[in-house]
Amino acid sequence: MKIAVAIAFAATSIAAVAAQTPIGAYGQCGGSGYTGSTTCIQGYECHYYSEYYSQCLAVTGSTPSANPTTAPKTTQTTDKPTTAPKTTQATAKPTSAPTTAAPTKQPSTTAPTAKPTTTQSTPSTATPTAAPTKQPTPSTSVPTPAGCTLSGTYVSGTDISSCTSVVISSLQVPAGVTLDLTKLKDSATVTFTGTTTFGTKLWEGPLILLTGTNLKVTGPGTLNGQGEWYWPQGQSVTRPVFFRLTHVEKSTLSGFTLKNSPFRTFSVLNSVNTVITGLTLDSKAGNGQAKNTDGFDLSRNNGVSITNNTVYNQEDCLAMQSSVNTLFAYNSCTGGHGVSIGSIGGAAVDSSDTVNGLTVTNNKIIDNTNGLRIKTIIDLKGLVTNVKYIDNTLTNVKNAIVMHSDYSKAKGGYVGTPTSQVTISDITISGLTGTATNLYDVVANPSVVSNWNWSGINVQASNKGSCKGQPSGVTCA
Repeated sequence: MKIAVAIAFAATSIAAVAAQTPIGAYGQCGGSGYTGSTTCIQGYECHYYSEYYSQCLAVTGSTPSANPTTAPKTTQTTDKPTTAPKTTQATAKPTSAPTTAAPTKQPSTTAPTAKPTTTQSTPSTATPTAAPTKQPTPSTSVPTPAGCTLSGTYVSGTDISSCTSVVISSLQVPAGVTLDLTKLKDSATVTFTGTTTFGTKLWEGPLILLTGTNLKVTGPGTLNGQGEWYWPQGQSVTRPVFFRLTHVEKSTLSGFTLKNSPFRTFSVLNSVNTVITGLTLDSKAGNGQAKNTDGFDLSRNNGVSITNNTVYNQEDCLAMQSSVNTLFAYNSCTGGHGVSIGSIGGAAVDSSDTVNGLTVTNNKIIDNTNGLRIKTIIDLKGLVTNVKYIDNTLTNVKNAIVMHSDYSKAKGGYVGTPTSQVTISDITISGLTGTATNLYDVVANPSVVSNWNWSGINVQASNKGSCKGQPSGVTCA
């Protein structure tokens, strides 16, 4: 009877929330063509970024600026990474509400599961808590709202599917094992605390895999990929992707640090209406050796927003392989290869080779090889269209504006003959300032480029550079 009442109450609450339709933390609350709610949840206010995007950000005690010009700072831990896992084993134990005493460790089964027994203690079990007014006891039928903690040494297959909230606290993930966050409940919260460290091994990874709907993944913890073990071995060895999102919908990632990525830091695939904001991606310890440590690598997504992040790496800050309706705003990118589209090209024009509707605005690109770059593959097809670069700032960049239709994957670089059949159309640059060595590096196929609109380019460059094949109306001067 109590379960029935609880379910009825939950259904009523959900209906009430749906009727109000406030926008969640870090969600979009305005912008050109936006038709959703402009009201944020309690504790958040709608911040205007540009005519294209507004976002719900936390109230900090004073009225937020209507047009912030700098990204909010994130807290970065300085925990020293360990290279060997602890001898203790991970327990996905229940966490109680703040007003209750801390729960004692529950005995576990011999395999990772949410159902505890009275037998020997083994690693990585996830047990839901009881109501806050009672001692924590596991549910063996319909799970009640539950909080679980993962700590110690992680074991593959740990069941967290019944946990409404998951705290990942200074976890040790063994080499060759993925921290699996693919079976989370809808609307679950994942919180990283302390430093979670991943063992080292030459494999594809990923080190973390996330799938789900209406998730909130937050910090203030640090994830340490121990890239310093991989980097000296060069680019020919197989290295793991750090954090992969696949089929993530209506979710937010915020407020934690990813340190020393072995390879690509974020790989975002087939995800919808998801926000990545306020993170620190820190691989500056590579000091030029941390090759292929892309910040954000995107493929086949719709409505992904990447805002207010701080990236130190030695590869693209943003690498758009494909995706539609993407926002990249108020990020700081240091030490890499710039904000890039590509390399793009396939046998036919499809979702894997299309970038449509990308806005890159109010970013700071510092000490990068490139500022804004599009590169497409020789003799292959695809589509890059409706791209807007608005009010970005460059500092000590080698090449400010780079657009090449002559990239060869086989040779790993430009070949000088722009035979790519990838259409590059409706490219707007409006407001680009700062410093660079070369202003332009354009080698385009004139038969597949059109409607480029460039204005407000005020970059102090040592050399003008060169443009070849650009559409009429664009003067590289």
